[in-house]
Amino acid sequence: MREHTEEGGAMRLYARDPILRALVPRLVGLAYDKRNLVPQEHRDDLPVVLLTGRHGMGKTAVLDALETAYRGRVPLGRANSAEVDPARWAGFAVSNTSPVLELLEQLVCELAAVVPGTSRLRFPRLLPGLFAISSWHRGNEHEQRLARDRIARLIAACGLEKGDESTDTGTDWMSDVSERLADTDQQHGLEPVAAAVVQQYFSRHTRARAGRAVREWYHQRSAGTADGEAALVRLSLRFHQGGAFRHAVERLLTSALIEDVSDAYGRWQRMNRTPKPLILLDNVHTAAGRRVLDLILEHRAGRGSDDPDPLVVVATRLGGGADLYPDASHSELPELSVASGWERTAPGSPSAGLLTVALAPLSLDDLLMMLDRAEEPLHRRLPSTLHTLTRGHPLGSGLLCDAIVHTNAQRPVLPEDLLDLCTAEGRSVTERLLAQLIPPPQLRDHLALLSLARDRDAAEALAAACALSGADPLPVAAAARYLEEEQWTDRPDEVGTPGHEYRGTSPFAPAPFLHALLVHAARNGSAVAGPGRRWSDLHRILREHHTALGTGDAADILRHTLAAGDARPVVIQLTAHFADGDADCWLRTLRHVATAPHPPRAEWTDHRLQIARGDHDHRYAEADDVRRSVNRLLHGLWYLCETYAEPFADICDGIGSELAFLSMRHTSGRAALNQASRTWPTSLRREPPC
Repeated sequence: MREHTEEGGAMRLYARDPILRALVPRLVGLAYDKRNLVPQEHRDDLPVVLLTGRHGMGKTAVLDALETAYRGRVPLGRANSAEVDPARWAGFAVSNTSPVLELLEQLVCELAAVVPGTSRLRFPRLLPGLFAISSWHRGNEHEQRLARDRIARLIAACGLEKGDESTDTGTDWMSDVSERLADTDQQHGLEPVAAAVVQQYFSRHTRARAGRAVREWYHQRSAGTADGEAALVRLSLRFHQGGAFRHAVERLLTSALIEDVSDAYGRWQRMNRTPKPLILLDNVHTAAGRRVLDLILEHRAGRGSDDPDPLVVVATRLGGGADLYPDASHSELPELSVASGWERTAPGSPSAGLLTVALAPLSLDDLLMMLDRAEEPLHRRLPSTLHTLTRGHPLGSGLLCDAIVHTNAQRPVLPEDLLDLCTAEGRSVTERLLAQLIPPPQLRDHLALLSLARDRDAAEALAAACALSGADPLPVAAAARYLEEEQWTDRPDEVGTPGHEYRGTSPFAPAPFLHALLVHAARNGSAVAGPGRRWSDLHRILREHHTALGTGDAADILRHTLAAGDARPVVIQLTAHFADGDADCWLRTLRHVATAPHPPRAEWTDHRLQIARGDHDHRYAEADDVRRSVNRLLHGLWYLCETYAEPFADICDGIGSELAFLSMRHTSGRAALNQASRTWPTSLRREPPC
């Protein structure tokens, strides 16, 4: 999703204003780009806003814009669940951390920052819990290093320094704990360390009255302990045990975070409509992100109505997740401009506290606005071609619009140039988009080849012939698993498109825009590919695979033959099948064959328009009228199947004329062919057939 500067220097995202300038300002109580207070919505029971969508739909860009708008104006914490990396401690005996704990630590460090004009958020409940959990087994250097770094971050971020502690890196703090342990007989136990850490925290960082209140809070939530300090020691021991013990501790710490913020945002702040603190959680489809989101929802579902929670939470999730949150409310983007439409429909249900908003693709009007920056006139069909290609994908639309504006200042950009454009830095737009959508380089290269396959079986045949290898011994399985995990397997517009009957139940790399990028990458890579991996080789392999499967794959055999640029045998076979075949089946085969991707332009000259118009008929003097008609028909459809194809009136009318001609020469399919002669030209004028 691209930003642009408006008058006054404000930044905006295309088609996301209902979130940025309406919903979130109403929840926070502060205008997006002004100092104005705005009436607060859901003042006593806030929904968690969950933005959903596939890669590149602008979820992170929305959080970026919200952070830019509200950082320094309200307490704000942001965390990316996908960047929590517990693997860095893999192989070490480390039990004083978890992904959820690291997310909570990051949020509290950011929320505690000084915001001019507001009281600094303190975390009297959460901080002693974080310190207690950081306790280490004596002699475990990895746990000690982790504890030292965490304590140093918390001291600095939360303003816990006193005097010469302003430069404390955590080492001095832990050295003082070691002094407290000097007379302890246990050399490797956790419990004495936790007790010493808790004692030192309260002696250094709390006043007597506040300390008593916090100790009592923990004591009330830990039945059977002698006092609050003993409760914190038990908290630490439980966390280090892992499993259900750790989950219970994470639940308590999340409650501590929310209740600390609730105390800070008291009755006086509510009466004065003080803007509320904001939390931004990216990628909550990950295990850690989902856990934190669930804990927030559980806390809100279980709290009393007299305890308002002021945290505004905006999260993003890859995919939908409707099955995970059955009682969530759903809203469309335009509806948010007036009101959220959220209400807790099922009291006591955590998921009822969720408002999900699917980030819709950009409209053609949005793309027109993005292209208004061009200084030179643009080709009239560029916007519609761009929208057809990207399906309104925000990241793709933004990068391609930037490339169009940059290139058009130097030379006219034609619709067929879109995937060959370069960025202002000189990098191929296709390469840059694929690098962002599929970060692993080897996987990206594999998918570029496998995208030519119709289904999993064809992809396996291609991988075996090309000897694809890598970290995973089963490259096709790894690629399919990646597409599934990253939500690239959904193709809602599949049914009803030409040739969908032949694509099988699970077409490989089916997402249309990603598929177009991958196929183009395979086409561009042909020039530098080794023997056996060039464009013609890949389609030969796939043709042989479908040939081995028998006549049921005849349409795919012809399609890969045409993709290699060899139209003559395709026309001969289609003509042979025409006379004695079922007309409906023949038409479906024809449409599927015409979806073949064209060969690399360096290896093939595009004469499809000329052939469709009959300009090359003299080259087929030996052919009869039916074969010449099929030749013109196939090439006309093949051209019109291109995203960038302009539906010239004579080509569309010619399709109708050829079908009408053929209807008079089929023994039993006159009705089907005659109907196609009337309906196909109309549909071809409206939009590309594939």
